[in-house]
Amino acid sequence: MTGASSGIGAQTARVLARAGAHVILVARSAGAIESIALDLRDQGLSATAVVADLGQRDDASRMAQYVLEEIGIPDAIINNAGAGRFLRIEETDPAQAEEMMAAPYFAAFLTTRMFIEPMLARGTGTVLMVNSPVSIMPWPAAVGYASARFALKGFTEALRQDLRGTGLVVSSVTPTRVDSPYFDNNPGAAERIPKAEALLGSTTPDAVAHSILTTLERDRRDVHLPWRWAMTAPLARAFPRPVAYLTARTGAQRR
Repeated sequence: MTGASSGIGAQTARVLARAGAHVILVARSAGAIESIALDLRDQGLSATAVVADLGQRDDASRMAQYVLEEIGIPDAIINNAGAGRFLRIEETDPAQAEEMMAAPYFAAFLTTRMFIEPMLARGTGTVLMVNSPVSIMPWPAAVGYASARFALKGFTEALRQDLRGTGLVVSSVTPTRVDSPYFDNNPGAAERIPKAEALLGSTTPDAVAHSILTTLERDRRDVHLPWRWAMTAPLARAFPRPVAYLTARTGAQRR
């Protein structure tokens, strides 16, 4: 489980551990993931914390080597690592754009790449991406963030095609706004979400975690939540131009 230090990642680790999985929590924040892993082990559950910056090749390689040698080939990779701010193009420093692309996209690519050969040799396993509605319905004032999420969506669809017939499953879970520390750590971000997207409702880390569990258990492909977003997502894909107009009209306006 990448991005496991808080929010969706931390809660998913708890839910999967309670379901009987040996969870491997990966994030840059050593204290956070080690505390979660210790708490799970105190409950008699199975958990391991591995500190790594998965946007960096050396860190991703070191993490994968440790997991393969000490634990084994994972049954599922959950690519949840992600960061980024809602900024216009002129507000985005090039270094910030690179950081936003590093997580989620490069973190997902590198993590998957490090494990894919043994998973292919075994012929089973799931790669699951946690994404954002902005990957389907982009909105203004979030150029770097939306671009990185589009890259993750592209990776999901391309990987699914690439792994067809191998026995491996590629899934995605895309929630709307999640009540998590993200908005506390990024003041002003909530105000830049279009009102059209806000009408789709919000959800919680626990609801997303249980959706991830169900997706893994049932080999589902692309899951959206809550229900209003699940109903709207196919329309957003089928009619991108009207949706783009709506998000532009109800999103952050230039003064």
